[in-house]
Amino acid sequence: MKKLTLLLFFLAALSFSHAQSQDSSNDSISNYNTLILKFGANLVDSSGERNPFNFISDFDEMAFSNNFNAELEYRFSRRFSLAAVLSTNKWKKDKGNIDSEIISEDFEYTAIDLDFKYYFSEDLSWIKRVDWLELYLHAGLGGFIVDKSNVSFNGGLGSNFWFTDNFGLNLSGTAKWASNHSENRYNTNHFQYSASLTYRFIDNDFDNDGVKNKLDDCPNVSGSPLNNGCPEENLDRDGDGVTDSIDNCPDVYGTDYGCPLKEIEVDMDTDGDSVFDSADACPKIVGLPSNNGCPLPDKDNDGIVDAADACPSIPGIDSNNGCPFEANELMDLLSKHIYFSVGGYDFSQDSNATLTKIIEFVKQYPQARFKISGHADSYGPEELNMALSQNRVNAVRDYLINNGVASNSLTITAFGESMPLVTNSTREGRSLNRRVEIVMARN
Repeated sequence: MKKLTLLLFFLAALSFSHAQSQDSSNDSISNYNTLILKFGANLVDSSGERNPFNFISDFDEMAFSNNFNAELEYRFSRRFSLAAVLSTNKWKKDKGNIDSEIISEDFEYTAIDLDFKYYFSEDLSWIKRVDWLELYLHAGLGGFIVDKSNVSFNGGLGSNFWFTDNFGLNLSGTAKWASNHSENRYNTNHFQYSASLTYRFIDNDFDNDGVKNKLDDCPNVSGSPLNNGCPEENLDRDGDGVTDSIDNCPDVYGTDYGCPLKEIEVDMDTDGDSVFDSADACPKIVGLPSNNGCPLPDKDNDGIVDAADACPSIPGIDSNNGCPFEANELMDLLSKHIYFSVGGYDFSQDSNATLTKIIEFVKQYPQARFKISGHADSYGPEELNMALSQNRVNAVRDYLINNGVASNSLTITAFGESMPLVTNSTREGRSLNRRVEIVMARN
């Protein structure tokens, strides 16, 4: 037992010495300086012998009831950290087995441990490149209570698996050597295993300079964000009496916040739009004073500014609100294929495809306005036909709105039988007169 303990301490001292030499030359404490909080469950395996490694032979002395553990770790460099661990567990009456003895009463297990951790994965290049995995050795002292209190010397292996920058999973195994093995009943050598959810506080800013520790090259000294969190040297490269940290022109001598004084220039109006060049966003293009000297935007270059253009992406004409005439020609063609039942305002099945195309067309012109007019044939009383045309125009409007067309872009009018396309004396004529027309509105 003593030889094994000495060997472990020798290996730990050797690893510490090797890592310290590398830390002093290559590593920066600024990459960490963070707290890690862990909550999880643990399992205690009492070996009942002086040699704790006999756990390999069987697993019949385990406590796994009321098992809780919490750990607070301070990672003060790339390789080293300190951790405090609190854990509880229980062997149950007539079920628990401690030191090869079935217990006749419940035995609570409580332990408080202080561990020193060495992250040896930082010395393994193939693991160091994997930022989601960390491996470490840990050793330290602890106190635990089963039947009586006792002191333990601890050593083990652990790993962190990071799912995100903050959250991860910790797995750990610890061998605990009891100092008073022969005197205290049940307070003997044992193993303890744990699995914990882990949270890493990586957004600390210890020096309050606005640069988080993980990005701060000088995490304990307040500095400048422009210098990675380190203080800027009191340099004045251009010798103008203004230090480089506040010099707007650090390489040019000057007295105006470190810059040369500007020569007084006569302001001009190159494009003659009454806006001086110093305030003109478009100094070579005639524009409007209300638009910082620039013309109002006309994306499709049709001479109609976008604010008044119903079709700002398609060249058009002024009489059609900036849209091409083809727009109303297409709408006129489509609306002729919206059919209604005789004496009703239900759409026929043949109208569905037409309505879909109309919706697609209308959505291409979000700034345009559309007029929907409803008509009926002369069959029946005039009052009935007026109501029928009103219902039909309402049906088309509601269909368009329900399929994503803005309601404020639509206006409706009912004309009844007063505006037939063709004679109502034939069945075909009456079918054509039962219609709804949609046109793009003109100002």
